Amino acid sequence: MHKPLVLSALLAAATISGCDIFGGPAADIPDAELRQKWRECKSISNPSRTKVLACENYVRECDRRKSKGNIACY
Repeated sequence: MHKPLVLSALLAAATISGCDIFGGPAADIPDAELRQKWRECKSISNPSRTKVLACENYVRECDRRKSKGNIACY
């Protein structure tokens, strides 16, 4: 009885999330801006939880680009 409701909810969530579910918000940042944000993260001594999450995203994007041969952050 609840299966159609659950299936509809999952389908709606997949549609809303968009096609590029692995790209993330940092994927659209140009190399120079990503490098600047990555360096800024390295210099923060006591970051907030929000900043920690943002910095983790920048590091993940740097690693993703590095695996494709683009050494934007290193």
